[in-house]
Amino acid sequence: MTRLFQLVVFAQLLAALILMAAQFYLLSMQDRQGPIPAQTRRVRVLNLSHGRGKQGKKGQSHNEVAKSHAQTSRRLYLTYQPPDGGWNNHRIALENALIIARLLNRTLIVHPVASHDVAISSRRKNLAQWRSLEKRWGINWVYNCMTERDLVPISQVLDLKRMRSVVNVYEVKANHKQFSAKFSNLKWHRVCHSDALGFWVDAIPEGKENLTRGIEFAPNNSSRSIRACPREMKRHMHAHKPIVRGILSELENVEADIIYLSQDTSYKANIRFFHRKNAISAQHWILDSVRFSPKIYEKAFQILSILPRPFNAIHVRRTDHKISANMAPSYWLQNMARLAFRNVTSALYVATDEPDKIWFEPFQQAGYQLYFSDEFFKPTGRSFDMDIKGLYDQVICIHAKLFVGSKGSSFSGFIYRSRGEVMRKDGLILSHMPVGWLGHKLTREN
Repeated sequence: MTRLFQLVVFAQLLAALILMAAQFYLLSMQDRQGPIPAQTRRVRVLNLSHGRGKQGKKGQSHNEVAKSHAQTSRRLYLTYQPPDGGWNNHRIALENALIIARLLNRTLIVHPVASHDVAISSRRKNLAQWRSLEKRWGINWVYNCMTERDLVPISQVLDLKRMRSVVNVYEVKANHKQFSAKFSNLKWHRVCHSDALGFWVDAIPEGKENLTRGIEFAPNNSSRSIRACPREMKRHMHAHKPIVRGILSELENVEADIIYLSQDTSYKANIRFFHRKNAISAQHWILDSVRFSPKIYEKAFQILSILPRPFNAIHVRRTDHKISANMAPSYWLQNMARLAFRNVTSALYVATDEPDKIWFEPFQQAGYQLYFSDEFFKPTGRSFDMDIKGLYDQVICIHAKLFVGSKGSSFSGFIYRSRGEVMRKDGLILSHMPVGWLGHKLTREN
């Protein structure tokens, strides 16, 4: 009898241990992989150590927003509409969404990256019916209509483990239609703000609202920006510009499961912080968390090991780019001469989407030894090959001794920012950075 009792007690203890181990395993997997839709879980409290002064609604600081959200029993999300353009346009939209998700203490849902070549061909192919497609699928209908075949999980491009040190991240690998269907059981709050009307701030303290009338603002009056948010455009048609919307004051108390930055809201958010120190912190969030994945670095470093040292680099953007597509080789050659490229080395790495190598003959005539990524990259036959090659190009250009990019290109902008070759003022980066300080937009009278 005693032995039987011992066996029963042992079995119960063993079952309890197995149950505890299973629960620990599931929790650890959830932390690595991100949240599961509709699953309840307490929101993680982020330590926003820069929450000085009255920044949120009724004087709430960033820290207080985090604490208030921690009281909910479910996971809160924020996500964005990826733009139609290439990887670097997607990156800008993601960086803005990361800032807003961090401020609101919400889990950031990230999306796969689209093939730029497929986006261009799809837009040209469906040019005759773009109006009906836009009406049905939004301003970014090209991305929204893509299949998984033309998408690459963003974890193959960015180091999400590093990003999770700044904000909790959940990765979606399906296309946008499937994503919308998968999360349709949750409550959504859609946000649309056009850069034809204004921009976002973290929050404006009480009594400082009149400062918005002293802000320098150049509206984007392009047809696309005007079409992006028709309801907002109609509501503020005769209002004083800019329309400055507060992230904390408008969105901190939203109870919806998902805040969705629709249309081009995230891509063109142009976020500003009221306090300079908070703006500096936000820029560091981006610089610290938006890095390429280990696989991208591994392949790029293999190419770097083959290239002669030192070497210089240029980025020549052609094809569909409105600014640099019509520029002659002389534009790059003159800028290279100004920086004295030849005094460093004649080895020149060329990152380009121009397929005709004859276009680069003036560079060879000027005495440069040219190196293209085509010489080191083996295509896989997938539509995303050109985009992957572009990621290697960016890493290589970042490590060049000297660099000249394409004017107005976000591809070149990321390289300049990563090299530290940016305009700075008051401890902040002014160029190639989506977030900044509101003080830089105020007129001198204010």
